[in-house]
Amino acid sequence: MSEHPGFPYKGHRVVPQVEQQDDGSYAACFEIRSKLSGTEEVRYERRTPTSVFPTEDEAIAYILDFSGDWIDQNQF
Repeated sequence: MSEHPGFPYKGHRVVPQVEQQDDGSYAACFEIRSKLSGTEEVRYERRTPTSVFPTEDEAIAYILDFSGDWIDQNQF
């Protein structure tokens, strides 16, 4: 599993944790984190591969699209 340092979006940080599967596909695992009171808190996480893609770039694109929608709908 490779962990990316994260992408900022509206006070949150989206952290892709893309996992390559045995068949060569890439699972879109990730966390959505936010800073509250100076500490970072996980607000959403997906650890179980529910969506897989043929390339790592496609997995990250899905993660960013999903996360942007989730953040927009779940503001503080």
